[in-house]
Amino acid sequence: MRKAAKSYRASETLPEYDFSKGIRGKYAIWAPLIDFQWAGSEWQIANDTWIRPGSAYRDYEEFVEFKHALSEEERERCRDAEHRLGLVHVGHDELSKQAKINSFLLALWIVRPTRTHVPFRFEVEKSGSRSVARILDRFQWTRGQAEDEIKDQHLRKVGSILLPLRTVFAARRRLRNAVALTFRGCVASEWQSAFICFSAAAEALLAYSWEPGLSDRLSESYAKLVSASRSGGESAKDQFRRLYSIRSDIIHGRAYDYEDPNRNLTNLANFSDILRRLWGAVLDSEETRVALEGDDKQRRNFFLKL
Repeated sequence: MRKAAKSYRASETLPEYDFSKGIRGKYAIWAPLIDFQWAGSEWQIANDTWIRPGSAYRDYEEFVEFKHALSEEERERCRDAEHRLGLVHVGHDELSKQAKINSFLLALWIVRPTRTHVPFRFEVEKSGSRSVARILDRFQWTRGQAEDEIKDQHLRKVGSILLPLRTVFAARRRLRNAVALTFRGCVASEWQSAFICFSAAAEALLAYSWEPGLSDRLSESYAKLVSASRSGGESAKDQFRRLYSIRSDIIHGRAYDYEDPNRNLTNLANFSDILRRLWGAVLDSEETRVALEGDDKQRRNFFLKL
């Protein structure tokens, strides 16, 4: 049974955010989740990350600095958001405040593509100072792909992949590049840009050789990672190869006559589903992540053994 909504303060809703311990540079971060359609009220995603009801944070209504910083329309958007993302951030954390928000949105996209986005980030520091930042990189969505409803099972899965995703990004090794490219594809407003970023992210995850035949190697490696059967593998391989060819057309200037917007967006959604499926396989397996963080020889040996 869900608890009824009530009035919250930062110290009550973020248990790790205890000012009494006197830790300098410790922040409570609040971000309204727009178009986050979940029937629940509260959910802990990670040790420092929570989903809270909309009533959990109302400082934008109470403090004059926010009234000057936000327009009435922007404050109305905050009021209308039924849920807030709550984060704890310490100055020496490996990830920045915005990287923590983006990692949650990226994990949600991998598990369940929706219209969810975050327009603002509110910060409350131990000293009592408050600030707000506009977030200009907005997660995009494709009609027909974006789901309306988020369920508990999706948040449970988000929780299981969020730490591996953040660890990969913080490690600053080979897979970090794939995370960055995936994110840029998610916030790109033109389908061509998104497609190039998604295909580059797939290469960053799968490539292990500069030799000719890249498309065949990528499609073979993808199929091995995501398919449990031979027939499923052949289907996955064919789909990857067909959609990856669109990337070549875009890069080499042959996509100037791709004038059917519905078809273009369908292809984009299908390739993003490939990348989501690929990330799911990578983030679910520590063995896979270790292998893909290695050099080309280690990657080649890993894929040959699959």
